[in-house]
Amino acid sequence: MWAVLSDVHGNLEALERALATCRALGASRFAFLGDLLGRGDSDGCVRLIRAVAAVSVQGNRDRDWAPRVSAPARAYVLALPVVACADGFACAHGDPRLHRPLDVSDIRRGALRTYSWLRSQGLRLGFYGHTHQARVWRKRGPNAPLEDVTAAAVPLDDDEQTIYLANVGTVGLPFPGKGPPSCTLYDGQRLRLVQL
Repeated sequence: MWAVLSDVHGNLEALERALATCRALGASRFAFLGDLLGRGDSDGCVRLIRAVAAVSVQGNRDRDWAPRVSAPARAYVLALPVVACADGFACAHGDPRLHRPLDVSDIRRGALRTYSWLRSQGLRLGFYGHTHQARVWRKRGPNAPLEDVTAAAVPLDDDEQTIYLANVGTVGLPFPGKGPPSCTLYDGQRLRLVQL
């Protein structure tokens, strides 16, 4: 099972708590969606993420904070790709300046560009962070509306025309009104939003 985490923002204590929670729920593979750096122990976060990540992508905060961290942490985050694919899904941070079309601005417009890109890659699931609010959407075809299907558990249907987009929320920097710290678990057939 995959644990997909984003927006750690240098919060090592929150990262350790999130990893322990995900492991206790059965996660054995970890994907990180950027914004690893920030106030707190960014170097400690990078060391831990490097040790456990199967997939990791760069976030906008990583670029902003890179001059403030050690040379090894800076080299790691700046070498990360802006998009990565694994096990039938795509990961990006969600900032439109880093990767289009897997970005939050396309979600607001109905995700037509994201839909086309995912299907061209042979994928049906895209993960991102950036907004710090966990949500799940479904789009049943290129001209279908984008449906908010956010729930604690979201089963993925078998229709090859349907895509799912999951914002996994934030591990280390919750904002008022956007929900508690969270991440997402993915087992190939369903998404589980996990409050940390």
